[in-house]
Amino acid sequence: MNIGRGLIQGVKGWLGKPTATAATDPEMFFSTLGMLPNPDPILRQMGKADAVYRSIMLDAHVMGEIRSIRGSFRSYDYRIDVGRENDAKAAAAQKLCEDWMASGSPNPVADWLEVQWQMCSSIFTGTKPHELVWNYASTGKLSGALLPQVYDRPGRRVLFDVNGAPLLVSKAAPMGAPVEPWQFVISRHMATMDNPYGMALLSSCFWPWTFKTGGWRYFVKYCERHGLPWPIGRYPQGTGEKEQDELADALASMVESGYLVVQEGTGIELLVPQGGTGAAPQQALITLANREMSKALTSQAMVGEQLEVGSRAAAETASARQNSVHDSDRDIAAAGMNQIFAWITEFNFGAGVAPPVLKYFKQEKAGKDRAEAFDMARKAGARPSKKAMLSELGMPAAEDDADALLPDERPAAKPPVPEGKAKLKLVNFSAVPGYTFAKAAGMTDDQALQMATDAADAVLEDNTIEPIARMLAEFEAGGKTLAEFNDALQGVVGQLDDQGLREVLDRALSYSILRGAATDAP
Repeated sequence: MNIGRGLIQGVKGWLGKPTATAATDPEMFFSTLGMLPNPDPILRQMGKADAVYRSIMLDAHVMGEIRSIRGSFRSYDYRIDVGRENDAKAAAAQKLCEDWMASGSPNPVADWLEVQWQMCSSIFTGTKPHELVWNYASTGKLSGALLPQVYDRPGRRVLFDVNGAPLLVSKAAPMGAPVEPWQFVISRHMATMDNPYGMALLSSCFWPWTFKTGGWRYFVKYCERHGLPWPIGRYPQGTGEKEQDELADALASMVESGYLVVQEGTGIELLVPQGGTGAAPQQALITLANREMSKALTSQAMVGEQLEVGSRAAAETASARQNSVHDSDRDIAAAGMNQIFAWITEFNFGAGVAPPVLKYFKQEKAGKDRAEAFDMARKAGARPSKKAMLSELGMPAAEDDADALLPDERPAAKPPVPEGKAKLKLVNFSAVPGYTFAKAAGMTDDQALQMATDAADAVLEDNTIEPIARMLAEFEAGGKTLAEFNDALQGVVGQLDDQGLREVLDRALSYSILRGAATDAP
C-alpha cells in the first residue's frame, strides 16, 4: 500500500512535465538559444528562403502546377457549421462568425477565399503566418463584437523557439520576440517539434529547378549552333588568299542577308546536321526536371506531363490520388479559420462555448446524390441541416410560405379513365390487392387492372368466396338459422368485430364490381 502511494505521488509530480524536450537533447546545440534556425537544407545553404522560393515559383512549369492546385482549391465552396447542436451560445457564435465573414473582406487586398488559399499555400513554403488585428465593431449587427482583420505576412517575419512557439522578427528584435497566441495564425505543412517550420514543397523542387535552369542555357546554345544549316563554300584550286577571304566574308554575311553573290565556278553547299530521332540531352534533362517538380507539387507527374499514353484505370488512379492530396491541403486552411473562430467565440462568449467549424464542399450541378444522402440521413434520425443541404445544392431558401414549394402543393396523380370504361371510376383501385404493386412496376392501367383482377379473384375465391358459398349451400340444405351460419363463419375468416366484417364485405363488394367492370367493358 505504501509503495502504491509512492507511485501515485511520483506520477503526480511528473504530470504536465515533458522530459524529451530540446532543452534535454545533448545534440541540440540551439536549445540554449531563444530561436530555432530553420532546418531546411536548401535554406541553410542558400540563406535566402523567400528569394529562392519566389524564383522557383516563377518557373513556367511550377507556376502552371500551382495555378492548377489553386484552381482546385477555389472550386470548392465552404460553410460554417455550429460547434454543438442544441446549444444557444454555440448557435450565437456560429451566427457571429457567419455575419463577420459576410460583412466584408478580411483586408483591403484579398477576399476570404484568397486568405484561405494563402493559408493552404503553406504547403509550398512550409509556413504561412497571418496577423490578426483586433478591434470592436462599431456599426451594423456586429456592433460591440470583438473581431479581427486578417493580414498575410511574409514567412521571414516569424521564427520559432525550441517549443514551436512563434517569435516575431522586427528591427527591435532581429532574433525574434514572443507574441500573444491570438496575434498570429500560423499555417504549417507537415510540421513537427523538431521542425516547427514545416516541410516546403518548393524545397523539393530546388535541385530539379537548378539543373533545369542550367540545362536551358546549353539547350539554347545547341539550338543556335545546330539549328541552322552550315554554309560551305568551295573554290577552285589555285584561288588566291584574297579571294578566299572574300568568299569567307560573303558566307558570313549570308546568314544575315539570306543571299550570296559569287563569281562563276565557286560552289556553295548547305550542310544540315542529321542527328538521331531522340530528343537532345538538354531537352531530356528539362523534361525530367519538370516531371520531378510535378511529383513534388501534385504527388504525381501524369497530369503535368502527358508523355506516355496510359490506361484509363491509371489515369483515374492518378486523379483520385491528386484529389486526396488536395483534400488534405484544404484541411490546413480549415484549421487556420477554425482557430480564428475559436478566439472569436472565447472573446465574445467566454470559455467553454463550442466554436463553429468551417467545412468545404463541392457544388454539384444536379445535386441528386447529395440530396439523396441528406434524405437518407433524415430517415436515419440524424437531423441534418436544411440550411446546409440548400447551400450545397445551390438552392436559396424561400422567404415565406407563399414563395415556398411545399410537398403538398401538387395534387396526387389519379389513374386516367379510359374512354368507354366509365364504370371503372367507381372502383377504389388502391384497395384492390396487387394494383399498387403493378403500377409501381411501371404497368399501364389496363395491365395493372388485369393483374389486380386475377390476384383478387384467386385470393377471394380460394380463401373466402368458395368456402362461404359452400357453407351457405350446406346450411340451406340443412335448414339451419342465420345465427348458426354467423358462428360457423368465424371458423373460416376468424373472429371479426363489426368493423372487420364490414371490411371483408367491402373487399368482396369491390371484387364483384371489379369483375363486373372488367367483363362489361368493351
